[in-house]
Amino acid sequence: MRIAIIGAGATGLTAGWKLSSKGHSVTVYEKNDRLGGLTAAIPVGDDMLEMYYHHIFTNDTVIIDVIKELGLENDLKWYEPSNVIYLNNTIYPFTTPMDLLMFRPLSFISRIRMGLMVLQARFVKDYLAIEDITAREWIIRRGGEECYNLVWEPLLNSKFDIDSDKISATWIWNKFKLRGSSRGKNISKELLGYMDGSFIRIYNRMAEIIKAGSGEIRLNDAVNEIYKSNDTFKIKSRSGTDEYDSVIFTASPEKLSYVVKGMGKHYLDSLRKIKYKANICMILELAESLMPNYWMTVADREIPFVLVIEHTNLVKNHKYGSHIVYLSRYLDPANELYTKDDESIRELFVSWLKKIFPAFREEWIKKYHINRTRDAQPVVRTGYSRLIPGTETPMKGLYLASMSQIYPEDRGQNYAIRSGLEISEHFPSLRD
Repeated sequence: MRIAIIGAGATGLTAGWKLSSKGHSVTVYEKNDRLGGLTAAIPVGDDMLEMYYHHIFTNDTVIIDVIKELGLENDLKWYEPSNVIYLNNTIYPFTTPMDLLMFRPLSFISRIRMGLMVLQARFVKDYLAIEDITAREWIIRRGGEECYNLVWEPLLNSKFDIDSDKISATWIWNKFKLRGSSRGKNISKELLGYMDGSFIRIYNRMAEIIKAGSGEIRLNDAVNEIYKSNDTFKIKSRSGTDEYDSVIFTASPEKLSYVVKGMGKHYLDSLRKIKYKANICMILELAESLMPNYWMTVADREIPFVLVIEHTNLVKNHKYGSHIVYLSRYLDPANELYTKDDESIRELFVSWLKKIFPAFREEWIKKYHINRTRDAQPVVRTGYSRLIPGTETPMKGLYLASMSQIYPEDRGQNYAIRSGLEISEHFPSLRD
């Protein structure tokens, strides 16, 4: 079959890799000039670095198996992180259960309640039973108001902006469950995985297999229209119009609603009900180390970023020639900050970085990169399961596989790859 895949991110490339291996003719369309989607990488020093921070957990078994299948297992390394939280102008350790017990900003009772809340999340099996409860209600009920107001409310706000009060308890429950289960039997120790040369090596390898199977990857080729004439799909893109037997769309449901023609209004309206948050991510290449830790959560609503990640404090095998720091901010696409120019964002972020780290000097900055994406995080609001569109659309042969559909899991490479594997199962192998 001639199959068009819209989007050269983790889901699209995984599907293309598998479908090429089955003997199908695959064309992957990508609007940007790099493949990888949110895992796209840029050259830094003599190495490659993701434009948005990434790591994997020990329980991300799908991506670990794919790495092995692609013959890259020797380049996947595991590291023990050091995490902190910035709160009330102070940095506190926040890696182990003992760190939580010693977390002075919360009363002792609140610390115990928050610890139990996180531990008990592992035993919640029916996530649908809590999806109509807001994260705010669920946290207050289990961890108390002090716990919510001091720690979780600013974090939810910095993640979901104007929609933070609508977020389902299922989203925060899944975060607790994921982090708890990634520790295995030793709850005091966590390991995070990273690929030598960055995770883009996975997707470059998939792209190689697609091309070796007579497939094609078209970068800088945005799709403007998808329609069906008789049993043939027509795709209009920047480069022209081509025909296919089937189409897999891997961008957001809302984006599908604006390019597909011939669908009913009710279905198109349903695709637009799932909102996304945008992301601004600044990378700093520094001459000096900013902090001794890998991950800092910023629990302060006034500060314009929610995370400070010193990537080179986790990853040991690299050739960046600099200390690498990510500053990340999620926000509504309508937020004024999202449209500001790069230099304005750099000045704003750096000014706050100086307040958190008084010893930091702007002269340390060797180079900076501002990256932004409009569809970074689905807004997992209450009743979310009733909003999710199916993989098979009303137009036979057109499939939707986006990160908005991996619920109750949250976005991540593991689940994006799983989605690509699952969508490829809709097509028979021609080599059996």
